[in-house]
Amino acid sequence: METSGFTVKKNKTTIIVTLIAMLALPVKSALADNLDSTTQKAHQHLINQYQAINPLARTVINVKPLPATLDNRRCEAPISFVHAPGSSSRVSVKAICSHPAWTIFISATVEQWQQIVVSSRALSKGTILGDSDTYLREFDLKRLTSPYFSDPAELLGREIKRAIASNQVISPSLVEKRLLIRKGDLVYIEANKGSMSIRMTGTAKQNGSLGEQISVTNSRSGKTIRGYVKSRGIISVSRH
Repeated sequence: METSGFTVKKNKTTIIVTLIAMLALPVKSALADNLDSTTQKAHQHLINQYQAINPLARTVINVKPLPATLDNRRCEAPISFVHAPGSSSRVSVKAICSHPAWTIFISATVEQWQQIVVSSRALSKGTILGDSDTYLREFDLKRLTSPYFSDPAELLGREIKRAIASNQVISPSLVEKRLLIRKGDLVYIEANKGSMSIRMTGTAKQNGSLGEQISVTNSRSGKTIRGYVKSRGIISVSRH
């Protein structure tokens, strides 16, 4: 009798476990289908496309949900997606199935976040930018309407053309390179060879900012040479 009772209990346990497994199967299947849904594929397509355009940005894609009947529509061939990236944050991507033939348009929003240079304080016209005048702050590039700098080093030594508010994005139109030499200026030309240093005079044939290479006429020989702007009024024939 004890053996029979054990067998009945064992059978009941087996039936319960089997029922639980059967009930779980549809749930697992539904989750798998959701991962293969058209919107999921469209989302991944847009992520890949915009990350390729700007690998430095943190890309965020929000796809508008489709009705379940469309999102899980049968397609016996790989679904292809057509989208031409632009500057707008609101986009539309076309999903195309060849067998059976159908097309669905899917709406989405795109955000691309990246650190760009902004002013750390209010800057007046004529200010020469230094390390403490700027810092990096993350912005959604899709919301910006003007060019920007992503490296603060690019702005070092540049001059503010007009007043800038604190925490303002610094665009190229707001700054200009500070001219250390102007066309017609009398300049010193330095030439270094080993421990020897030679200095001569010349006349600048063009304007020049720090580090720029310009043409200078040697006052003694009358020859035109090329040199790098080292500081105000000084040209160096060598790069360093």
